[in-house]
Amino acid sequence: MLRAISSAFGFLTAMLAALLPYRWWRQVPAAIPVGRAAFLSGIATILAGAAIGIPGFLDHAHGNASLGLDAAIKDMYRTEVYRGDLVMGFSGLSVFTFLLVTPKGWLTLYLTITGAVRAAAAWFDDPVGDPALGLLDRWLLAGRDRARAKFERRTRELKEGPDVPDRAVTAMSAGLPPCDVVIVAARRKPGWDRGTVVVTPETAYRIGDPVEKTIAGRLRTLYPLTEHADLEAIRRSVHYDLPSKRDRPE
Repeated sequence: MLRAISSAFGFLTAMLAALLPYRWWRQVPAAIPVGRAAFLSGIATILAGAAIGIPGFLDHAHGNASLGLDAAIKDMYRTEVYRGDLVMGFSGLSVFTFLLVTPKGWLTLYLTITGAVRAAAAWFDDPVGDPALGLLDRWLLAGRDRARAKFERRTRELKEGPDVPDRAVTAMSAGLPPCDVVIVAARRKPGWDRGTVVVTPETAYRIGDPVEKTIAGRLRTLYPLTEHADLEAIRRSVHYDLPSKRDRPE
């Protein structure tokens, strides 16, 4: 008996967990069968939409019919003709006004549509969580990533110090493998990746593996450049005015 109750409780918990964004499902304990409960979770969402929508629609339709009847009676006093079409018109539009104008109608639409989508997705073995929770999760995740990137950028800028002009030094003075010139930059350069060709007014260079070093207490990014003398195709390039070569990196 206790095992059956525990199993039922676990399955209900799994149905609730199936509302979570799919990426969170892997963090749910294995004892909670989220994947198996996803289909029924979608069906339960449809039923929840019906439980809200049916009584809500009946109340809304009753109110609309009363409005139509009031309009028909008011018109009858003026024309002495009973306008039953007014009552029918108000009643006939109830389903649309309920779904498109009222909060209960919006909730009914959302629950039934998303429940149907989730049930169908689970049936075809491509389950998804609740769309609203998914949007909220992506928004929070993007905010966290932005905050982390901002923190990392500030931390790096503290290590790099003030932004100063680039310097061109020899590979020996920079402590790097042989190359034609090394650019010492106070900030990382967007697009300056390995294999990118640096086009200068005099010649073109290909970037090797960028190296980060602390020089004179400041974090610097070193870009080793080798003259582009082979026939390899240029897939990525940047234009750059090469500074005068110095003997020391700082």
